[in-house]
Amino acid sequence: MSLIIDALLGAQSVFIFLFAGYEYLTLMHFPSLPSDAKDSPTSPFVSIILPVRNQARTVAECVRSLAGLAYPNKEIIIVDGGSTDATRDEIASFNGQVTLVKEEPLPPDWVGKNWACHLGYKKSKGELLLFTDGDSVHTTDSLTRAVTYLQAENADLVTLAPATILRSFWEKLLQPPIFLLIMILVGGRLVNDDRRGNAIGNGQYMLFRRTSYEKVGGHAAVRDKIVEDYTLARLLKRGGGRLRFVTAQDALGVRMYASLAEIWRGWRKNFYTVSERHMLRKALARIVLMFTFLVLPFVVLIYGITLAPTNLLNPYLIAGAFMSFLLWLGIIILDRSIDVPSTYALLFPVAILVYIAIGIDSTIRGSLGYGFSWKGRTYGRPTERQLEPTHVQVETV
Repeated sequence: MSLIIDALLGAQSVFIFLFAGYEYLTLMHFPSLPSDAKDSPTSPFVSIILPVRNQARTVAECVRSLAGLAYPNKEIIIVDGGSTDATRDEIASFNGQVTLVKEEPLPPDWVGKNWACHLGYKKSKGELLLFTDGDSVHTTDSLTRAVTYLQAENADLVTLAPATILRSFWEKLLQPPIFLLIMILVGGRLVNDDRRGNAIGNGQYMLFRRTSYEKVGGHAAVRDKIVEDYTLARLLKRGGGRLRFVTAQDALGVRMYASLAEIWRGWRKNFYTVSERHMLRKALARIVLMFTFLVLPFVVLIYGITLAPTNLLNPYLIAGAFMSFLLWLGIIILDRSIDVPSTYALLFPVAILVYIAIGIDSTIRGSLGYGFSWKGRTYGRPTERQLEPTHVQVETV
């Protein structure tokens, strides 16, 4: 029996070692958005499409940063999804600087954000389309830099990883490990290799060539997808499009969620639905793999420590320390890169356990058809029909 346990510990240790190597290969030396920016009278016209719903807390700062962009050829289209808070009042303060589109009733088979983006696209005139979120803040040169980079790379889509604004304990504890897992899952910087199928899209900032967006079918092609940005990016690469994903901590800032409840609801809607097929099987596999390789090594370490008084160099202590060190090292490097104190990395297994709990909640709700509540709407339930917009109500503010 001890030989079997030793073999399992050895296999697990080898896997963690390879995992750390893959982590280094895909995440270290990640490309960033170039700082050079070139405005010219012939700069392509950009339509900035901003879907909002009940975002009174953040929308004014977002729109102010968009209106202040030092890019001459642009329009800002805000699509309000029936906000019931003071969002419309906040937008009204930008009189004459934006076009406000009042969202039509949400069709039963559309996710609200996708519907809003689709309506914004229908209203837009730009050669380039920038989809962004109401909790984002943009520096004045961000759009110029992104357009310059898209043109230099001859890319069809440029999507940015922003500076993450983390203020509360739960944000600093949970968000970095989740970001790390997502980046590892999609292959990190390997998504920029045109020969690979790896893809990622960050809905907080997706700059498309209009022709490329229309070629993949736009948001209408992902109308029922909760993780629409990831799916759009995959469609684009499958169709031969060029995707570029870079960090932009000095150009874009985003605070996704402000509390544990928001983090839970936000990631719960994504965990189960991120897979295009075999959602239940893949969700269960992710839960098992996360526990086996991201939590169990710390359990092994603790058990090894308890045996140390009578057997100092026991295999549990050696294997557990080796695996835990590699896992801690990865999250420490990430935390330092986004200005999160390294002490939070020591709670990495706690963060993973919380994320596993979110995943279990998501899997139960998704597999049983309960759906996922978000901003006053529920997604993930069976739908009956598909609709196209018949008209778009527009008012300039």
